[in-house]
Amino acid sequence: MSALQPIEAVQLGNRTFDSLRQAIINGELVPGEPLRDRALGAMLGVSRTPVREALHRLEHAGLVESRGRSGWVVATFTEQDVRELFELRRALEPLGLQRLEDEPDADAVAEIGTFFDAYAHPVPTDRYEEYFARDHAFHKRIVQCSRNARLQHFYAVIESHIDRGRHFLSRGAVGRVDANLDEHLAVSRAVAEGDFSRARRELLYHLDMGEQLMIDHLRKRQAST
Repeated sequence: MSALQPIEAVQLGNRTFDSLRQAIINGELVPGEPLRDRALGAMLGVSRTPVREALHRLEHAGLVESRGRSGWVVATFTEQDVRELFELRRALEPLGLQRLEDEPDADAVAEIGTFFDAYAHPVPTDRYEEYFARDHAFHKRIVQCSRNARLQHFYAVIESHIDRGRHFLSRGAVGRVDANLDEHLAVSRAVAEGDFSRARRELLYHLDMGEQLMIDHLRKRQAST
């Protein structure tokens, strides 16, 4: 279902922001696409005011770029963006596993160890959105294990970009969702077995694979245009 559907006049600003944010994340609004407040307002069934407020918030979040009097466009998603994003993830996410090893939490270990038990190969395409949400929650839960409020806040700043990359890659790499599931399960099993060194290695491997596949997909798209 399209993210750009008419919405009720309840919490209008937040819901307008959420609708546009999700449309950018899932690729319905593509990088470089012009964003005109009047047209978006008509699609969402709202006035220009909440749309403009949402666009300013999305600009602050790095998902849209201002073009002055010309309005806004969806932010680009370049190879440099991918490298910077994964560099941050490699720095932040393993800290949660390190803290979990240093300060054991049986409930967190049990949760992470069974996080993907509801999935098997092949992941049906009609469960992709559900799986992406689970993927997102998995990495966020690992970061929460750091018990570092500032680290979690910083991670929250880049969550939309991470989710955007996740959707982008799923459309460009055949079989990636199933390989992604295997990589997640490898992290989960290592945590369940108390082998946190292996869990960190598996996590870093998963991030490295995601980065390289995303870059490869970007290069293929550029070569075809």
